[in-house]
Amino acid sequence: MMSKQKSVLICGGGAVGLSLAAELGWRGIDCLAIEQADRLNQHPRANAVANRTMEYYRRWGIDEKIVKAGVPPDHPADYYWISRFQGKLLYKVSLPPAKKMDKDKSDFHRLGEEYTWSPYLKTITGQNEVEAILHEYVGSLDCIDFHFSKRLIDFTQDEKGVSCIVEDLTSGEHEEVCCKYLLACDGGKSIVREKLGFKLSGRAELAQFVSFYFRAPNFMNCHKFGPANIYFPLHHDHAGFILNWDVGTTFTYHRILKNGETWDQIDPIKAIQDVLGVETNIELISTQPWSAHALVSEKYHKGRVFLVGDAAHLFTPTGGFGMNTGVSDAIDIAWKVEAAIRGWGGRYLLDSYFKERYAIGVRNTLEAAHCFDELKNVMKYGDELESDDQSNRDFQDSLRKKLEDQLKLISSSGTLLGYRYGNSNIVIPDGTKEPVDDPRRYTPTARPGHRAPHVWLEKGVSLLDRLGPHFTLLCFVSIDHGVRSFKKSADHLKFPIKILAITDSDAFNLYESKYVIIRPDLMVAWRGQLMPENPVEIIDRLRGANRTGC
Repeated sequence: MMSKQKSVLICGGGAVGLSLAAELGWRGIDCLAIEQADRLNQHPRANAVANRTMEYYRRWGIDEKIVKAGVPPDHPADYYWISRFQGKLLYKVSLPPAKKMDKDKSDFHRLGEEYTWSPYLKTITGQNEVEAILHEYVGSLDCIDFHFSKRLIDFTQDEKGVSCIVEDLTSGEHEEVCCKYLLACDGGKSIVREKLGFKLSGRAELAQFVSFYFRAPNFMNCHKFGPANIYFPLHHDHAGFILNWDVGTTFTYHRILKNGETWDQIDPIKAIQDVLGVETNIELISTQPWSAHALVSEKYHKGRVFLVGDAAHLFTPTGGFGMNTGVSDAIDIAWKVEAAIRGWGGRYLLDSYFKERYAIGVRNTLEAAHCFDELKNVMKYGDELESDDQSNRDFQDSLRKKLEDQLKLISSSGTLLGYRYGNSNIVIPDGTKEPVDDPRRYTPTARPGHRAPHVWLEKGVSLLDRLGPHFTLLCFVSIDHGVRSFKKSADHLKFPIKILAITDSDAFNLYESKYVIIRPDLMVAWRGQLMPENPVEIIDRLRGANRTGC
């Protein structure tokens, strides 16, 4: 049996596995990434790339490609809750198209506070398009070796590394891959999680769906509603949601299966024409069944083997948190693995992955499940959604009030940007009050453990663009002896940190401290009005070299 050596083996080549390979490759870490399918999945699944995820993709220079691959930025960002397409409009949300964001300080005054929280809103691009762009980027990285039609069939580990047996599904041959770390992005049915013996907890089988990916050139002429990113037909005969992928010709219809139904019993063309209420030309591209869950693994790693993305947590897609939570997992573990491989990470650094990301996995699966429960609860009605009898008009008015509470399905920056690492062993608290964790409203804060807030320094240039690939020390005052002493100690410990002087007053007001240390994953690690008298103590905490907080 042939044998090869790699620093990292990534098992799974979906959006999360590709993002993990991209981040490690961007950091110069050699990896073998394998995917058992023979090609990328062409069926769109996730439909929204979160603003946080786009901030990471921005660092690799692929953000604009992803924007251009999706719904055009000047397309109306509308969302319709309807009885059915030949029925009644019950509720509508209109957001400013992404093109209206000027990428400078004027956004706040023209569009409102939410448009200052990130350089992006949700980017409406299908996961299939995202994966194609990620795959192209990964292919450009010399240190990444990516292969389709290969699967992990077994692994063993010791204190020095992991020995993996990989099968080539085309030839049937096996090879041994010896790596320092095995990172499992192998999905909800993860064989790595199963072999590790980790149990899932939470709610399984919230609902069964079938997803039809189709083209319908005349779709927009088949109903009286305008163009939208998502249509929610609420009549129980058609319950589900329809996602737009371009300018109104290509869609997926995610239909909830009724009790006793199986996905392969449903005629796709008939189901699509039934929800439209008219016959029209439909080209079916693909069909995929899926299940909605809210499950999280009890553990995320054992030794040198780590679970990432759906291997660690399974979502219902309501709110758009699943893929995006997985990408943030990937960014978190990638810099820590790099630190361990390059030798500047402390012995407790990798333990922080579970401490930080497990709580977020629980938080986000619960939030997605709550969004789904609220949506499903209004998809049980029938003809009373359309009748103009007074009692039904009263019912429809009360239903609209319920739908107003579902805006976090669409506007969820609080969940996507407002996560925090409250119990991390590598974050140094500053004693300030924690802001409310609201799913809709994000509170920009540079409190340690939170996302480093974005602010435009000049048109098109975010403060996030100026940060280094590793740690960054922001100095809102002149670089003094304390800063130079800190940098000297960091260099001695081979702790990579960039010193960045910032003179922007808006940034200083937002960060509220003269000195702020930002981690490689764009999270705040420490801040203070004075530089620490003992730099080594702070550095050792941030690189996981001591047990404080463990």
